[in-house]
Amino acid sequence: MIGRWIRRLLILALLVTVFGGVGFFIARGMQQELANHYATSVALAVDTAVAGALFDATRTAEAALPHYILYQTGPAERLLDIAETYNTTIDVIRMANNLLPTVDAGNGEEIIVPVGVQFLDPPRRFELYIGGADDTLERLATRFNAPLEIMQSDNPILAQRGINPGDVVFIPRLL
Repeated sequence: MIGRWIRRLLILALLVTVFGGVGFFIARGMQQELANHYATSVALAVDTAVAGALFDATRTAEAALPHYILYQTGPAERLLDIAETYNTTIDVIRMANNLLPTVDAGNGEEIIVPVGVQFLDPPRRFELYIGGADDTLERLATRFNAPLEIMQSDNPILAQRGINPGDVVFIPRLL
């Protein structure tokens, strides 16, 4: 009878050991997975912070250069008010965006605003192009049959530093 109890006790000890070992390895694997997830999250947060800081520093350095911007107009927002805000003229905004002379207000669409530009010589409108990895102003001027000098003057920041993937490039179309 004591032998039976000892056998049962040994079997019970064996089962507890097996289940305890399995539980330990499961918990250890989950702990390792959580540690990996945490490390990945921290690395992504640091990468994002560094990229954001570099982007802000680049834009701050480039802010003093004359440039064109994309502007989201409000419904019935007057082009004259936009022109005054960005030190340009309503005629330059109309020409840059290929708008009719009768257009005096925005309709909620995105327009190109030549900041600080009082006239476009030669007269031209613009198309937008999103820069790719191998793009240069020289290649784009050839591809779009646009004079390189005008491409450089219309994209002064890109003419100085080159095109990065995702940059907006203003492609001049002579009128």
